[in-house]
Amino acid sequence: MNRKNIKAVIVAGGLSSRMKEFKPLLEIGKTTIIEKTINNFKQLNIDDIIVVTGFRGHELEKRLTKYHLKFVKNVDYENTHMFDSVCIGLKEVKDAEFVFISPADSPFVQQFTLKKMFDEMNNENINLIQPSFEGRNGHPLLLRMRYADSILKHDGTKGLQGAIAKMGNDFKNISFADPGIILDADTPEDYFKIIEFIENKSCPSLSLCRKIQKYFQMPDEVKAHSNKVLMLAMSLSSSLYKSGIKLNNRIIMASCLLHDIAKGRPRHAQTGARWLKDMGYTEVSQIVNEHMELKEISKHPTEKELVYLADKMVMGDKIVSIEEKFSAKEEMFRGDYEALKAVKYRKKQAREIYNSIINLKGEYDETNQDR
Repeated sequence: MNRKNIKAVIVAGGLSSRMKEFKPLLEIGKTTIIEKTINNFKQLNIDDIIVVTGFRGHELEKRLTKYHLKFVKNVDYENTHMFDSVCIGLKEVKDAEFVFISPADSPFVQQFTLKKMFDEMNNENINLIQPSFEGRNGHPLLLRMRYADSILKHDGTKGLQGAIAKMGNDFKNISFADPGIILDADTPEDYFKIIEFIENKSCPSLSLCRKIQKYFQMPDEVKAHSNKVLMLAMSLSSSLYKSGIKLNNRIIMASCLLHDIAKGRPRHAQTGARWLKDMGYTEVSQIVNEHMELKEISKHPTEKELVYLADKMVMGDKIVSIEEKFSAKEEMFRGDYEALKAVKYRKKQAREIYNSIINLKGEYDETNQDR
């Protein structure tokens, strides 16, 4: 589907009464919450964005001038609710097939989530999608504009959720491994959670890695393999630490657990890397992208080399020698010159990394691990 047919309505007309501060202009890093929300849609190549203002609307418009947005004001913002501002925004949407509906304080929804929601609209029977995380509904909503009248005719009872409740099979709720879906800044405590989230959002935690594995339906045998790769990688990392090289174990952990999330699909390394990049995990994505074959080997082992080597020393869920791992591959591709050439090259890379660790450590027995 063509994303030129999609627009976004961002609702920023409320009083921020529970927050006590004006939510849209709360600072997060070098920008504000609403600017991050806007840029998240622009990253998806959605340039037609309508912002519904109300309280401190003039100030908001002045701040957002450079984004070339369309502004419409809820003049009765003191006596109305978010649903009313949503309706005001929807009435301004012209010449669009779809529209995302988002509050101003929903800045960290993954690109993966937005793209997947859009792809789901290939099903012509679906007119509204709402994402959820761990059973909690969140934002943004994605509406097929031909269904907008059904939203506009709703009497406002229970807001958007009340309108959704009437939709029946026209509505689909999709669960994602995306905590950004439920992040907002309704209260100071929520804002503090956003600040904490920013500090850790570039790499998924262990629990989030498990949710990502579940989302992509990783088979148990692949999980077992990934767990063993992680165990070996942690041992290698500890060995390097004793030699004066400190690596990011959180990055290593996530890369090991997620390196095979696309296993079974064509070009699984690149496919998995693309998913992870869209989820915002850039560094993990780069490691996953090269876990089959490295573009180059660093002078001293980095997280990328450790994950690569650990993967090349695990067969199924057993730690083996490099020779044992690759002899099986060499036998498998004995009659295929190009494939065999690639196997031998990857074996050479694994040996080079292994030897660099030996040179740093002194002596490291590749078979002396818990099998």
